[in-house]
Amino acid sequence: MTASISTVLYPLPGTVRGYTVLKDGFYTVVINENLSEAARLRAYWHEVKHIECGDYDKKCSAELIEIHAHESN
Repeated sequence: MTASISTVLYPLPGTVRGYTVLKDGFYTVVINENLSEAARLRAYWHEVKHIECGDYDKKCSAELIEIHAHESN
């Protein structure tokens, strides 16, 4: 799969490691700038996995998608 992904660091609440926005076929991964470098990388790859798995095309709740994502780790 080839996806257009840009990444930005942004100050987010401590409970949010990152999230992804899909707009016009392009993904923007937003990573919490307050995380350590290692935690930022883990958050980034977590978001990329969602993109690769097609999670943004699924018609179920984000909670179910996260449960599935964490089961396959």
